[in-house]
Amino acid sequence: MSSLAEQALEHARQRLAGQATKRPTSRVAKINIPTPAPPRSLEVVVDGPINHFMFLEGRAWAIDMVKSLRASPLKVVIERLAGAAQNRPGSYAAGIDSVIKELGGEQQ
Repeated sequence: MSSLAEQALEHARQRLAGQATKRPTSRVAKINIPTPAPPRSLEVVVDGPINHFMFLEGRAWAIDMVKSLRASPLKVVIERLAGAAQNRPGSYAAGIDSVIKELGGEQQ
């Protein structure tokens, strides 16, 4: 008999004899509730010179994102785009920002 089968048989014998091999693990777990993050700014920071190719790439990506979120409210779409533009190269962020402005994000 394999060692795994022998271990299972031994555990079953001990359970039938009333000798628990493991301590019960039914304790209440501690739940970490994350604190809500502070609201992000919807302002897109564009720094450095604008590379036209990267601008078009960012714009194309943002348009694809808008298409995929077409069932979402406009405010949610703008928040997602603004969040995605953070920590991106300036040209790419400028492309995303141009889509936000077309959606009417400059009014908010």
